[in-house]
This record gives sequence, C-alpha cells and structure tokens, in this order.
Amino acid sequence: MRVIRRSQVIAALALLTALASPPPAQARAANVVVLSWNIHGENADIEAMARVIRDSGANVVTLQEIHRRPDADQVRLLADELGWDITDNAHFGAGDDVGPCDDPQPGKAGNAILSSYRIVERVTIKLTDFATCPVNRSMAGVRLDLGGGAQVRVFTTHLSPGLSQTSVSRREAQAAKVLDYFGTRTGLILTGDFNALPTDALSKRFVSAGWADTGARYANKPTLGDARIDYIYTRGITTTSGSVLPTTLSDHRPLVMRMVR
Repeated sequence: MRVIRRSQVIAALALLTALASPPPAQARAANVVVLSWNIHGENADIEAMARVIRDSGANVVTLQEIHRRPDADQVRLLADELGWDITDNAHFGAGDDVGPCDDPQPGKAGNAILSSYRIVERVTIKLTDFATCPVNRSMAGVRLDLGGGAQVRVFTTHLSPGLSQTSVSRREAQAAKVLDYFGTRTGLILTGDFNALPTDALSKRFVSAGWADTGARYANKPTLGDARIDYIYTRGITTTSGSVLPTTLSDHRPLVMRMVR
C-alpha cells in the first residue's frame, strides 16, 4: 500500500490552486493620439482650430501661447468646441505672462493640455523668474487615466525664443530645468515649442537623455517657416506614426503623433 505524505498533499493542492487562479490583471493597451500646437495667442481662431483637432483624431491636445482672459477664455472655448469637460479634461498652466517691462495685459497666458481622457493629476512648473523682461516660461503637466489600468503623463512647454547668445543661454537653462525635473523617469510624453533646431545643442541634450524625437522619424518637416522647432518627445512610449498638418491657422503648424501605451 502506497503512503501519501502530508507534504505531497499540500504541494498538490498548491498546484491546483495556482492552475485555477486567473492570471494577474494587466493594463490593456490604449491608443493615444497627441497633437501639439502653438496657436499664436489671442489671434487664434478657436472654432476653426477645433475642427483641425477633431479631423486629426487627437485625444490628447497640448497647446502653447494660449490665453485665459476675461473676454476670451481660450481653454474653455476649445474644451466646449471639442465636447470635453473643463474640469475633468483640461489643465491650464499659467506662467508665460508678459514681463514687468511690457504693457500690462488682462488675464493669464501659458500652456494647456486637453484630453478626452480624464485628468487625475495636474502640475505647473516654473522655468524662469525674470525680474525684468523677457516673458517668463513654465511647463504644464498632467497624468491621464487611459482606462483599463493604463495611465500616461503628458507635459508641454514653450521655451524662450531668439538667436542671440543671451537668448540661447536662457533657453538652454530652461531646458536643463525640464531635464532635471524628469530625471530618469519613463512613461512620459513631452511636447512643445522649443525654439531650437534638431541640430542645436539643446535638442541633442534631450536625445542624449533618452528622449525619442518622434518628429525625426515620423514627421521630419518644418513646423514654423522652413524650420522644425516644435517637438513631441517620448520616453518609454511606443510611437507608430505621425505627421505635420498643413494648416495655416497659426504661424506654427501642428504636429500629430499616434502612440500605444
């Protein structure tokens, strides 16, 4: 007669339990279509731009030179045009306001992120604190709930313009703050008007830090005049396709990237 040891019974039961248990839940893949656009401030035709955004299929929109003024809240206007809730689906990062030596203007200017996905976290990071001119700069960021356990963090910024050595140094200092803020984190999308060419040292710093310049692969075309100075960078995100849209509604052309998260 064969004797079955107690340890054998326990091991068999453990094996049956493991086989019967469902596998651990995994976050499902989510399709993310990001559109980034410098909309040229108070001159923007929000209704027309909303049509471009809808036609692009974007479900994440990042904007620079956007204003919230008493007579024209462009963030709310665009959210309404897109049918997205101003509370759950929009974040305005104020900070790109005129400097103290400029003419005062009502309201606030800055960067904005709107999405059909719910925003579960918001942040605005100051990149400069000029006591005099020029315009101060900031970066807006959100964490989006993509559903099914998937999330993604999206940021957008607008670095200082100019070709003088002072302007270049100012811009590089802002970029350094952006890179320091992220450190080695992944699962990130960073967009904006960087006012730098792909061949500039600033752009090369992002690539050296592990950021993928999606435009270099999928949309290597000018975004302002004959220059490519608007970017969608990613780290730890898979990009599948992209394009620069040929609209003339702003002095900048929007950049669109399709991704899987």
